[in-house]
Amino acid sequence: MLCVRKTRGPYMGLWDLPGGRPEPGEYWEETLRRELKEELGISSFTVQGMRRVEVHVTEDSCGNTIDFYHYGVVADVALAEELPPLAPTSSDTGGYQWRRLDKPSCLSALALLAARVPRV
Repeated sequence: MLCVRKTRGPYMGLWDLPGGRPEPGEYWEETLRRELKEELGISSFTVQGMRRVEVHVTEDSCGNTIDFYHYGVVADVALAEELPPLAPTSSDTGGYQWRRLDKPSCLSALALLAARVPRV
């Protein structure tokens, strides 16, 4: 699973899935393409599958109690090229790492996600 380090917001300093919210009128695949380009410089990939997810997050990066729900789409993508050295145009990404689904070590949301998303 590809994770990005968040540099702002309630998950600052933690690892999360790349992505974001859709722009008005944008379909999920358009959002996926825009976000991967902005956060990771990836523009050449194919979408091999997707699934809808809902994850409840109860703690922010400082350990504060929060009550936040992520609703979205997780996509399986095949990269047509290697990931570029990180030079994102997005100000909320500060690096990336590949993480194992059985040991995500990311946000608590990702631990929940790993338990709910079947391995491909």
